[in-house]
Amino acid sequence: MVFNGAEAFKGASAPSLEREVSVTSNNNRALLDSQELNAASGAFNLCCGEAYARFSELKRLKVHPGNMTKERDAVESCSANVYNGIKASCVEQYEAVKSCLSDNPDEWAKCASMRRELEVCSVKNNLGELKKLSS
Repeated sequence: MVFNGAEAFKGASAPSLEREVSVTSNNNRALLDSQELNAASGAFNLCCGEAYARFSELKRLKVHPGNMTKERDAVESCSANVYNGIKASCVEQYEAVKSCLSDNPDEWAKCASMRRELEVCSVKNNLGELKKLSS
């Protein structure tokens, strides 16, 4: 199914403000600082691509944020699952990326190979949406 954002305007995708409460529980969120977020960003993009694409498309279409609760929760939940998976299965690669980015604040290209190793580890461990594909 291709998502074009039209269902959000019709109310089929994102419920109205009056009826919707966030479905993401507080224990399924990860609060990351900018260094952590930057280090994991490649893995997030690879492992949460569908959720990110849906959310970005609604933003592009200028859908009111209150009508994007379902999509925002999907991004938050997937990102938290990927982050927790990284901490469980790819911590060595993740720490290497964080350290490299910290040591090279103006030369992130030096960290490309380490970032790639983290991305490979994330994919091999079927994190985020990839878990559904491997089932």
